[in-house]
Amino acid sequence: MRDKKTDEAIDLGKWIGRRQAFALVAGRCSAADAGCIRKMRLEKTYLTLERSWERFCRQHLGVSRAWADRIIGYLEEFGPTYFMLAQATDITPGEYRRIQGSVHGQALLHAGEEIPIEAENAGRLAVAIGELRRAEKAASDAGSRASAEAGIDDAAEQAGTKSEDLNRVLDQLERTLTAAVTETGRVHGLRLDVAQIERLQAIVLAQLQRMPMVQLMRIVVRP
Repeated sequence: MRDKKTDEAIDLGKWIGRRQAFALVAGRCSAADAGCIRKMRLEKTYLTLERSWERFCRQHLGVSRAWADRIIGYLEEFGPTYFMLAQATDITPGEYRRIQGSVHGQALLHAGEEIPIEAENAGRLAVAIGELRRAEKAASDAGSRASAEAGIDDAAEQAGTKSEDLNRVLDQLERTLTAAVTETGRVHGLRLDVAQIERLQAIVLAQLQRMPMVQLMRIVVRP
């Protein structure tokens, strides 16, 4: 009678064998594949073949541990629909994040029409995504220009001490910071190497340390 570890090893071997024909990169990985990878890590079934998750990823999945973890992260953040759309088009995680509001169930909503996310609709989906990208960029550019023209500092000076005026300043600050975070997310969604990731982290940390609010928060929470 076979034990549990033997069954797990057989199941792993079958799954890996079916996937040897292609590389498990996020853009071409199916939702089912991503789910299997997540299950392997969560239940630690990979231990039947390797002593570490990192070695298992390299030796049996053909990807780095960081890349496998990223695939799992996309599944947890976006759900299976992202993988369906990525298989049908060339959409990146960052782009999907920005148009995610147009995804309803297993369809992409564009110009009042729901386009089923299926391989046969790849052409229509690509066109719709292209138009959504341009619309999102135009809206982002317009918001950035509006924020720059208004000037948060000028608004704060004119606000005085009225609560409603101060709330408007905070609303404007929120929009500006949201745009900055969105741009950071777009960059993070790209395939950066280690040096570029470290540079991005340094940029974010340096700007956070410059923010007066960070200093204020330290004062408020000090015991």
